[in-house]
Amino acid sequence: MLKHEDMTTIAACVLETIPQDIWVTVSDVYKLTGLAEPRCQLLLTQFSLAGLMESRDDDTFFKRYP
Repeated sequence: MLKHEDMTTIAACVLETIPQDIWVTVSDVYKLTGLAEPRCQLLLTQFSLAGLMESRDDDTFFKRYP
């Protein structure tokens, strides 16, 4: 299991990977980062709940706030 500090670094990297101007899916993020799809889904959902990005179509597409 990863330590909390490791998760913070990974989350920051994933957040920086997500573009501000186009909508992406979990599969897109998975391909860009190499992380497991469930982990990408969890991170994207957490970012959305934290107000760092917006989602549409029942959390199918995500876009980082500018």
